[in-house]
Amino acid sequence: MTNVMLDIETLSTNSDAVVITIGAIKFNRNEELKPLKDYDTFYVRVDPKSCEEIGCTTDPATVKWWQNQSEEAKFEALENKDRVPIRDALIALSKWIGNSKIIWANSPSFDCVILEHAYNKLDMPIPWKFWLIRDCRTLYDLAGIRKRDLPSGTLHNSLDDSFSQLIGIYKSFRILKLYGH
Repeated sequence: MTNVMLDIETLSTNSDAVVITIGAIKFNRNEELKPLKDYDTFYVRVDPKSCEEIGCTTDPATVKWWQNQSEEAKFEALENKDRVPIRDALIALSKWIGNSKIIWANSPSFDCVILEHAYNKLDMPIPWKFWLIRDCRTLYDLAGIRKRDLPSGTLHNSLDDSFSQLIGIYKSFRILKLYGH
């Protein structure tokens, strides 16, 4: 069964936040962890104005928080001009997700809820079922893993964060003796 690890970056922590990047990785949780380059990945930078046009919001505190992040993260999240409208990003994400069944996020009450808001504002179908959403943080807690102890690429790069989260759930599976890992 194909699973998807999902992460987004935003300009607010509210459920109607402006989305600025979406990163995701398809994986089979019954297989061993592989290097990131060996996975089917999704990554897109979103035009914040297109989110504002559908009613998404920006929070000044979150914008200020971004100013304290690494130069690499700020470039990807805020400065890189290679962006697509939110509608195009969501169409591409839905197509990429395809028949994948389970969606993982760190936490679904952030990533999935914000994307669901955008899908709803655009009157587009959500490409996952609410009962097939999984929370990385719950699994980490059960396994005794702290997120800050996981390896990461560029923090707050949604694809790098997705891979860090994937490493975390694989470590959790091993600790908890799930799925033969």
